[in-house]
Amino acid sequence: MRIAPRDVGVQAETGSRVLTYTELAQIWIAIERSRAATSNKLLHQMLMLWGARVSELRLSERREFDLTDWVWTDPKEHSKMHNVIRRPIFEQIKPLLEKAMNTYDQVLFSGADTCAPITIAAANRYIQRIRESMDIGYWRAHDFRRTLVTRLSEEGIAPHVTKRMLGHELAGVMAGYNKHDWIEDQRKAYELHADKLLWHVKRGT
Repeated sequence: MRIAPRDVGVQAETGSRVLTYTELAQIWIAIERSRAATSNKLLHQMLMLWGARVSELRLSERREFDLTDWVWTDPKEHSKMHNVIRRPIFEQIKPLLEKAMNTYDQVLFSGADTCAPITIAAANRYIQRIRESMDIGYWRAHDFRRTLVTRLSEEGIAPHVTKRMLGHELAGVMAGYNKHDWIEDQRKAYELHADKLLWHVKRGT
């Protein structure tokens, strides 16, 4: 009981990898060409576009996606911060979502058991295989989030919008009183990000 953390290991470092759009496109194409299950491929391509945490999307079900108002409402049970997260279903992601809905039932990103979501271990193994097939250095799916925010900040997207895109709460007094989601601002930002990524994908094929 007297063992300190320093005696057995080191504190994990905060990730710092920010991918370029060329690298994102290379990953996208590698996913497209892989022989994995459709659910695993769709999961990671949609993570690249939405910048969600893996489990927010991995655990999602059909009922969370409102195809009338075009909003994905992620329940607090799937959120790391235990908050409800609302993101727009924007134009470029609609074909991927529709493919998932046409292929699967309630669980849109299922594993071997079609009634259960892909396990985090299976998702991580898949990304490891993709990463090892490429020559762009170390990266992980979580880097898609940092890349999304960094690249959109370079385009002038306001921090309060990118915070909502990541599913983060606002700070200070704003956290308690401002519950606005800036859905339309999010939508424009997501479309900008998707346009840039898919332009590079098209150029790289």
